[in-house]
Amino acid sequence: MHKLTFLLLILSFAIVNAKDSNYPSKFSVITYTVGNYGLNSMGEPWRSNNSLRNDAADSLVSSFENNITTYYPGTRFGTPKKYKDAAVTRSRFTSNESNNYNFVYYSGHGNVNRITMYPDQERVYNTDKRFGGKTYWVMIKSCLVFRNGEADQDPWFNGVHSILGYSSLSYTHADQVQIKVRCGINGLAYCTRTQTRSTVFVERDFATNWIKEKQTILDAYINAVYKWSFEAFGFGIEPKIVYRYGYVDGKFFDPWEEKFESSIQKPVFRNAGEYTGIGSRWCTMGTPEYE
Repeated sequence: MHKLTFLLLILSFAIVNAKDSNYPSKFSVITYTVGNYGLNSMGEPWRSNNSLRNDAADSLVSSFENNITTYYPGTRFGTPKKYKDAAVTRSRFTSNESNNYNFVYYSGHGNVNRITMYPDQERVYNTDKRFGGKTYWVMIKSCLVFRNGEADQDPWFNGVHSILGYSSLSYTHADQVQIKVRCGINGLAYCTRTQTRSTVFVERDFATNWIKEKQTILDAYINAVYKWSFEAFGFGIEPKIVYRYGYVDGKFFDPWEEKFESSIQKPVFRNAGEYTGIGSRWCTMGTPEYE
């Protein structure tokens, strides 16, 4: 009887702790993208516009939903929230709303330690927003936010596992190219087809790599950037991941290695003394630009 009770206690302990490190039972995404900026005092957009930023958010959300519902049917995909253009304000971005979503995505202009909002001269600095609550992962598609040797990444953290971004300039671009493919009977002939290339596919492939292909979050990101920014267009670029690291429930946790299928389902390293250090990893592709 005592042996049976002991075994039941062990089983119960294992089940409870499995919920902290397993594929998510639910997953939610919120996006903030500025494809078209507000006007300055001269009646002109205060930053350059690019509608592909909004497309990138749609691509990310669709890829998350398709991959999760296909490969993790036990994970409930929550209704995504999307803010675009005029809806992307400092007050909204710095509010606690994003704390209710597991993955936060931002796309727009940025610079070291800051990102830009829609209204003229409105910015969010690293000391204005601390990602926490139910937010475990963030992607910031902006130039230079985590520039090596200059950025202070630590103020962004309040429980979030890791933040993906760039140390260099980043690019949002699309075009069409003519490619030759086999066609005709038995594929003996060649035909010319038009193929679209776009940096929007970075977001799409990141979600696929992380979920379907079961890559680490860093590999999923680096591989997507390499294919659709560097290989496709030849852009010199430096994607980067930033994080705190240390021990979670007695086990060492290095967030750049985190996989979707075995992710930790709770905030980590919120306070001083709870983590061992602050880390970052990046990949230099070609010759990145920083000005």
